[in-house]
Amino acid sequence: MKTFYSTIITILLLFTLTADAAAQDSTKKYEWRAVWIATVNNMDWPSAGGIDAEQQKQELIEYFDLFKKLHFNAIVLQVRPTADAFYRSELEPWSIYLTGDQHKPPVPFYDPLAFAVQEAHKRGMELHAWINPYRITQDTANLKNVAPDHLYRTHPEWFVMHGKKCYFNPAIPQVREFISQVTKDIVSRYDVDGIHLDDYFYPDNNFNDSLSFEQYNRDYKAEDKAAWRRENVDMTVTGIQQAVKSVKPYVKFGISPYAIWRNKKEDPRGSDTRSYSYTNYDNLHSDVLKWMENGWVDYILPQFYFNIGYENADFAILEKWWRENAYNIPLYAGLGTYRLNKNAKIEAYRSCDEIVRQIDLIRKYPQAYKGFCFFSAKDMKNNILGINEVLQEAFKYPAIPAGILPFQAKYGTPVSPFKATAQVISDKSSATKETKLSWVKAPESYLFVIYKFKKGEKIDITNPQNIVDIVGTDNYLCMGEDLKEYDYYITALSRYGRESEPKQFVKQNVLRKTFKR
Repeated sequence: MKTFYSTIITILLLFTLTADAAAQDSTKKYEWRAVWIATVNNMDWPSAGGIDAEQQKQELIEYFDLFKKLHFNAIVLQVRPTADAFYRSELEPWSIYLTGDQHKPPVPFYDPLAFAVQEAHKRGMELHAWINPYRITQDTANLKNVAPDHLYRTHPEWFVMHGKKCYFNPAIPQVREFISQVTKDIVSRYDVDGIHLDDYFYPDNNFNDSLSFEQYNRDYKAEDKAAWRRENVDMTVTGIQQAVKSVKPYVKFGISPYAIWRNKKEDPRGSDTRSYSYTNYDNLHSDVLKWMENGWVDYILPQFYFNIGYENADFAILEKWWRENAYNIPLYAGLGTYRLNKNAKIEAYRSCDEIVRQIDLIRKYPQAYKGFCFFSAKDMKNNILGINEVLQEAFKYPAIPAGILPFQAKYGTPVSPFKATAQVISDKSSATKETKLSWVKAPESYLFVIYKFKKGEKIDITNPQNIVDIVGTDNYLCMGEDLKEYDYYITALSRYGRESEPKQFVKQNVLRKTFKR
């Protein structure tokens, strides 16, 4: 009898664990999996400024194919690193990191942002345009090389030298208006899914803006200059938000701040951390809490570039702080794969185990955290410490980019694709077969999710294990599959993250390949 009860308990325990695992997999169906591709200093792409355009395209395709293989579903591409453009612009010159010379377009000509959007959507991935609002140059010695029509030459009064860098002055109203104009231009002309800012606002407290404070102080007193700077940034943020939403409400606007808003020592609302020379509020003059409280952003992506247990800024303490202070704004977790190194100063980053622990911790709170973004792309390109194998295990199945817009519930379910057909393609010269899936998309469709089920199996589109792929095309080729064993279904995704009812592919006659002798 004792053995019988032990067996029953074991079975129940296994059932519970299996159910929990299934539930966990189900939550991963909607998970944003992104990577930053940095272009400043040619950090990730392209490999050098001025290389042939076809080589640039090929390098980007290789990145996209790799991230597709790893089941990523979003790219955050830096398209305006230093007030120059990785796209055709009448407002700013071509980026020196693209062409090697701001005076010249790519050769042979192409539009990198248009190309990137097309290639990302083809693979079922979002493309977020990452812009730096204030930075002009990484080294003032290079200012002699800026294009004649660059704003630095036409409006030198808009800029401030700070160390070896040059910045727009956020205090000047025309500067803030110009940044909004640049943003609106991108959203108007390109099919981007998001506008993304990182943590570069004011560089520090020593910014030389005394003259502009005298001219534009808005009745702030000298002792309140920090608050005045924060309001300047607030106006930049709201200007960008309004520029985005005035054109395409479905385009997401998000910011990736430094992980520490304030320390608890300075503010009881702050985190239990000890970062005294670099915080959002006190040094970068960015009141991220205010942005979330007022709903000025669609998501916040804190840069959690510290390990779990780090004394001055513990990853676990920080993720909890953001989770408890987000004002219901969706969060993504920014993870620093760039820190991985077999000789890393911090032992935790000498293997990928730390990244695994961070992913597991974030996934415990799906109501707050909707996914991840990794910095940066070259870490996966180089497969540092075997990170790709780790991510393949963590992201075992495809996932739909998490729908995060707070107003998405107002928009209805998209229409399922029309004329979904499946054909087995037979090749007499080979024993292999292919299945070609084709469909006609409805006007409101954006991306498509293809599911596969064994004959007689329950149709369950909540389980990501049943997802074959997510694409933006109107056809798909399955290698080595046979319609005698499987049924295929397809759903459409809207721009607002809503999914249509599944539609079954209808089998058609075998399509035989023919060859000329």
